[in-house]
Amino acid sequence: MKGGLQSMSMMRVASYEYKNDYLYIIIRQSPEHGPKTHLLCCGIDIRKFDPLCRGIHGICSNPAFKGLQLLRADLSAIALKKGASSRPLHYGDCMLVSPRGEGWYRESLLLDNVTPKIAREILEYGVKDLLTKVLTVCSPGTAVPKKLPTPPELQAFIQSLEKK
Repeated sequence: MKGGLQSMSMMRVASYEYKNDYLYIIIRQSPEHGPKTHLLCCGIDIRKFDPLCRGIHGICSNPAFKGLQLLRADLSAIALKKGASSRPLHYGDCMLVSPRGEGWYRESLLLDNVTPKIAREILEYGVKDLLTKVLTVCSPGTAVPKKLPTPPELQAFIQSLEKK
């Protein structure tokens, strides 16, 4: 090419996402890390969960914050059960695909040997598991929907539980 420009090839990558104002889980194909490798980026907006969790536990013990930390370990275990594996990921790899702004607490992983089916199963499990962890402490007795609601429906559900 003229002027020393090199040809760049664009590669389409699969992305499985669940995002609303309260939480997000993104499982995105990451060919730069390997052919069946995916980034797992997840986070919660602590400020959004405050009205639901306020006064439940002491400082630094926000159940949504702790739930996300536990979720990371649970998703690693689910990946292993499904024939995939996980390894640490520097969060910087997730910055381009994750929501921006203050209040977000984030976790990340690399998932290896992930098929589209496994990615979808991990995504659905992750949303339900995180919601279960938070509601068990912040809204005891509230049933987690059996069928995964759409992100806007889940947002409305969480808002309906907030302590006014």
